[in-house]
Amino acid sequence: MTSLEFERLQEEEIDALVAVYPGILTQHSVAAGKEIKLDIPIELETEQKFDIVSSGVVDTPSPGTEPSRSSQLHTSDSVPISLMHLPPLLINVVLPPTYPQTRPAIKSISAQYTWIAPSLLRKLAAHLDEMWTPGESVLWQWAEDVRTGAFLESTLLPHPSPSILLSHLVTHQANTKQAQFSAQTFKCGICLSVQRGAKCIQLDCPNAHVFCLDCLKEFWGMCVAEGEVTKVACPGIECVKAREKVKNDAGDVGDDVICRVLNAEQVTRWKWLRAKHAAEKDPSAVPCPVRMCQAPVPRTKAAAEDETGWSRLRTCDSCGFAFCVACKRSWHGPLSDCETTQTRAFKEAHVALTLPEEDPRIRALERQYGRTLLERMAEEYEEAEENQVWLKEHTTACPQCKTKVEKSYGCNHMTCTRCATEFCFRCGTQLRPDSESSESPYVHFTKSERCDAELFDRYRVD
Repeated sequence: MTSLEFERLQEEEIDALVAVYPGILTQHSVAAGKEIKLDIPIELETEQKFDIVSSGVVDTPSPGTEPSRSSQLHTSDSVPISLMHLPPLLINVVLPPTYPQTRPAIKSISAQYTWIAPSLLRKLAAHLDEMWTPGESVLWQWAEDVRTGAFLESTLLPHPSPSILLSHLVTHQANTKQAQFSAQTFKCGICLSVQRGAKCIQLDCPNAHVFCLDCLKEFWGMCVAEGEVTKVACPGIECVKAREKVKNDAGDVGDDVICRVLNAEQVTRWKWLRAKHAAEKDPSAVPCPVRMCQAPVPRTKAAAEDETGWSRLRTCDSCGFAFCVACKRSWHGPLSDCETTQTRAFKEAHVALTLPEEDPRIRALERQYGRTLLERMAEEYEEAEENQVWLKEHTTACPQCKTKVEKSYGCNHMTCTRCATEFCFRCGTQLRPDSESSESPYVHFTKSERCDAELFDRYRVD
């Protein structure tokens, strides 16, 4: 075979390798022939569990003996990780002018992030050397053997700093998956157009739905702006149905994904809405008395179990204000009664303004509060009294959370928007005390005597 024929065979093998694995190979000429650098990423067929162990716990074998894999590493302090994509191996090899008739010389094998023990790399070099057969190309076989991870003898990965290696491996796997995702095309579940993966995002929901990044930004941004915090989740039909079936409004997408899609201002509002929604689901939650805060403050587990005065204590997580849930004033201790001075003062102001001008009680209150404040206090008292009268005449309290519910139209079967309790608007009876009961809530309207068993109110038509 002539030198030109050897050159042609080498070029054909290199071209075929680069065509299938772009970027895997670089080459330059040296005195001994061609120096090839193979940068081979490792892609396992399925995800496997590995254990990263400290290389400092390797036992020193006795002279002349080879340590067994079981005695070589202790895994009591191992860090487990599941991987499918491992960092690449860099193989430096020199192709002599008469390759493939002459054996290629492996100069070195190294692993990015040094995730493979040097002893295993030496075994791999010997294995690759044995694969060569005179007259046959071997670079392709090397690349396939390394790429599939067939040379891995164990799932133990020794390293001087397991935590650092763990971070590198997690980052590499995430970047590799993102690169593969970006190179594919997907159909957006919102606009139904076909887009490159670089313009899409795959959610970590059970069905791994894919959407345009722009579509998802617009949809979630609109939900946050309108306060629909429960809709900041996967908008895929299957996921929406699954959430409705189990009545799950907690969402099925991780916080990190949401933070990647929304901007900083939207993320801040979304977190606030989520906390507010979670507190509102708790019937015991009350708004913080601080006017500039108004954050919902739920009852703690300790307060729920306490039967003493401490059960009235609430502390706002937003502003740190500690107050009494009964009187909404700053915390006055478990033994002190709630102060009603302010309420009494408002009532006194209202009564005083109905007295004759010459009554000395009016003069005393004017000196204490001033005429303008006295009139404002009386107006607020009258307004509060009128509100109570209106609430009593037009609303019915939920039997579970005591929220006042108004009916604008429709039947008397009501569902509380705060705790989802079903009750009768006419008599306030809870229709289905047992949430697991299969009994229809409308049975109440066929035999109840308290509300005349009327599902709809009767209106007189003139």
